[in-house]
Amino acid sequence: MGVVIAFGALKGGVGKSTLAVNVSCAIAVAGQRVELIDADEQATVLAWSEQDAGLAGLPVPVQALPATDQTDVRRWLDTVLAHADLVDVLVLDLPPQVGQVMRAALAAADLLVLPVTASGVDLRRQVEHEHVHQLVREAREVRGGGLPRCLLVPSRVDRRTASGREVEAVLHDFGEPVGPAIGQRSAHVDAFGLHQWIGQFAPRSVAHVEIAALAAVIRRNVQRGKAQSAQG
Repeated sequence: MGVVIAFGALKGGVGKSTLAVNVSCAIAVAGQRVELIDADEQATVLAWSEQDAGLAGLPVPVQALPATDQTDVRRWLDTVLAHADLVDVLVLDLPPQVGQVMRAALAAADLLVLPVTASGVDLRRQVEHEHVHQLVREAREVRGGGLPRCLLVPSRVDRRTASGREVEAVLHDFGEPVGPAIGQRSAHVDAFGLHQWIGQFAPRSVAHVEIAALAAVIRRNVQRGKAQSAQG
């Protein structure tokens, strides 16, 4: 079965779908077979993947499998796993909430990527990691081998603000690895408007370099997790 990477969030507007799309594409152009599943009812990923005439489109196939807490999550997870059997990497863009869908995803995911915005006083409230950590710990206890791993990603960071300069330090307090920060950049909005990932829209830009760095960390994180799981 291919590697399963889930992008989750505790609320909308933190850049979850932006990271899911761009990291998927970065991994795909590096030579991996990647599929991206849009499990969010808002269908941002699906809208992003719509191909306009004359444009190349995203370098990854996108499948819509929307899920809510009213979904038969067992059947949904079986479908997800069937897709994972066909690729090297399966990326899930989960609904922006902590519930049964995230719990089901953690039963299969090798890595949960959790974007967090540097919103000052709201930072700790936004993360609410006692709840998320509990779900992750429960999944690790059931599965063994330290899976799923969890990576916190500072997202939409503005270094001109105090919270933007301190976000990594705050996130390290939660005891999970912290990935490279992704800045608040209009290039991502413009790329979405053209149904392109940032590597197509603005290659070698700061926005592209940030995504490439995050994709590299995610690949290494997953490889490390697989190795530890095999040893355990």
